[in-house]
Amino acid sequence: MTIATIPGSSPLATISLAGWFLQAALCLLVLLSASASAADDLTLWHSYRGAERSAFEQRIEDFNRSQSTVQVRALAVPFGGFADKLSAALPRGQGPDLFVFAHDRLGGWASAGHTIAPIDRYVSERLLRRFPANLLDAMTFAGELYGLPFAFKSPALIMNTDLLQSPPASTDELVAQALRHTDRAAGRFGLAYSYTEPFFHGALMNSFGSGPFDRGGNLDLDSAANIASLRMLARWARQDRILPEDPNSTLVTDLFNQGRAAMVISGPWMLGEISPQGNYRVAPLPVNSESGKPLSPWVAVEGLFLSPWTQHPQQAVALMDFLTSRASAEIMATQGGQLPANISAFEHPSVATNHVAMAFRAQLEHAVPIPNLPAMTLLWLPLENALKKVVKGVAQPEAEMRQLQRRLSADLARLERSRTRGETPAQMPLWLWSLPLVLVLLAAWTWARYRRRLMAGWQANRTAYLYILPAMLGMLILVFFPLFYGLLLSVTDTTVFNEHAPLWSRFIGLDNYAAILGDFHLWRGQGSERSLDFDNFYWTLLVTIIWTASNVILALGLAMVLALALDRPIVGRSAFRLILILPWAIPNYITALVWKGMFHPQFGVINQGLQVLGLAPVAWFDSIGASFLTGLVTNVWLSIPFMMVVILGGLQSIPRELYEVARVEGAGRWFQFRAITLPLLKPVLIPAVILSVVWTFNMFNVIYLVSDGAPAGANDILITKAFRIGFEKYQYAYAAAYSMVILALLFGYALWQTRVSRTLEAAR
Repeated sequence: MTIATIPGSSPLATISLAGWFLQAALCLLVLLSASASAADDLTLWHSYRGAERSAFEQRIEDFNRSQSTVQVRALAVPFGGFADKLSAALPRGQGPDLFVFAHDRLGGWASAGHTIAPIDRYVSERLLRRFPANLLDAMTFAGELYGLPFAFKSPALIMNTDLLQSPPASTDELVAQALRHTDRAAGRFGLAYSYTEPFFHGALMNSFGSGPFDRGGNLDLDSAANIASLRMLARWARQDRILPEDPNSTLVTDLFNQGRAAMVISGPWMLGEISPQGNYRVAPLPVNSESGKPLSPWVAVEGLFLSPWTQHPQQAVALMDFLTSRASAEIMATQGGQLPANISAFEHPSVATNHVAMAFRAQLEHAVPIPNLPAMTLLWLPLENALKKVVKGVAQPEAEMRQLQRRLSADLARLERSRTRGETPAQMPLWLWSLPLVLVLLAAWTWARYRRRLMAGWQANRTAYLYILPAMLGMLILVFFPLFYGLLLSVTDTTVFNEHAPLWSRFIGLDNYAAILGDFHLWRGQGSERSLDFDNFYWTLLVTIIWTASNVILALGLAMVLALALDRPIVGRSAFRLILILPWAIPNYITALVWKGMFHPQFGVINQGLQVLGLAPVAWFDSIGASFLTGLVTNVWLSIPFMMVVILGGLQSIPRELYEVARVEGAGRWFQFRAITLPLLKPVLIPAVILSVVWTFNMFNVIYLVSDGAPAGANDILITKAFRIGFEKYQYAYAAAYSMVILALLFGYALWQTRVSRTLEAAR
């Protein structure tokens, strides 16, 4: 065979060139095969850790070995950001082919569209017979099946067998046993659970009726059954006094491990936190003595969901089939410690002899799936606030549930209007088409008019512009673009239901601003139900002003006293400076959580100190004033170091000769402070006060982490209220308008403060 050569080239060069082409062809072939294999890959997201993750990923590997059609890549996503990642990626055609997640968001995802796909046509009756009916109901929305149940988690009764030998059969027996083991003075309780969390209160609600929704899926919070459930809870907390105050999961676990709680209501997630020395038993919850029905806790179902964008839906459902098979369920139960949705796994000898697993299996018979309706997402926080108010005695069950029904109905109506508007076909308005043209013409006119000046400035200061270019780009991307987007969002009615609709179909002008600034109704309800509306903008503005003013005044005053003391040559001055700066060095959210624990009404060190002094403990988060004080103390603690350092620096810059002259003239300390110290501190005090006002005005962490706006949002400031509107009520546009109002208020304050400073400078 003759090899053609390139004119002027050697045979060696020709062979090298041929080899290069051969290598390039091989590389191209590898790339094409890699892309082809990538196209046949399935991506699965999950949030398992530890033994669960190991067992789960082992089954993924087993599936990959069992067939060659597709290969599955499992990606463990941190649970804290899992939902946000799914909501951000899937509607845009990105993200996984399938994923494992709790079922309670199913209704919202299905209603919003482009997030999950129904799988009815891919599954058989044989496959569905693996699962109990209530777990399949959890995976169903609007008559369509959107996933397969994979695992379940529900609360049950966990008993300390050193204190109790047999579980109570009824709630009357539960209370009787709890009373025998309750000694509040010694910090012992017969029953402990997070009773103000709606997830745990669901057991009572479901035992009286159908829960927060009626059989038709309509909001029914003020039903007689739900009111009766609140009465029973209030009786346990306020009359029988068998429950600890302000419970949370950490407190419940600590009480149980210390032998100070005879019974707790919790789920399998608590078992890993129980002390190895503790003796316990798990049993189903008892029968409600008033209704005659078992306490029916909500069950969270982890399901396998299908992305609407996957290119291999049948293979993805085949993976679901494999992962929910009996063999997989047994491995997840025995090696991963999971409660599998395929209940045939409970027949495995290792599972059938596990009394804990079988107790949760028995509880499943009376458990009710968390409603997967979109409205459920809005219910958690408001219902939690209502439960807190009722158990603390500041609200009656009937009145509180009626108010909650009205408030949530209004929020749901607002979301429904946004959904309807988003589904209505709309043409882009003419003014929106012309907006880019107007901007281009404006830019062209600006260039034509100021071209010479701009070019002259560029030529004269080119180096300076190049130096500040990175900062300008950073400001443009990180500050001005979000600001512009927030402003644009504020003139729409964007919610979780229509965020993917075209922007012009969501445009409503200044309606959000009118709703915020035009709400002058400070009271809600009639007669005995009449109360302040803590969601009103002007109430929140008043609280924010009082919060800002009191914090700045106290922090400034105390910092001034400390700085004046440390400016003198006292013993241990350096050590005192270091100690007083420490609160500033610790992250403020850590400090906030520490203060929250110190203010706990039953186990906090502050109330324990009051009791040592013979004073009554204070329910810090039950009243507006006491709750406000908790945030005030925490924030002043955080603010003093900054103000003290600023003032101390200003004091050290004042010439000492001025004080010597004043003393020679017979001036006292107060006169020296008023005539020398204070005027010469103004150049450093004014910027510090401006910064302190802005920081305190927007101090989200302290309010949210210490008091959480208690009671019932009365102590929320503007920034926390905007957060709740956006991320608890999912009214994104309304929250954006709220944020724009906050920006306008701070901008107005900055202008006023600047003018006042200039006036004072001119007068001086």
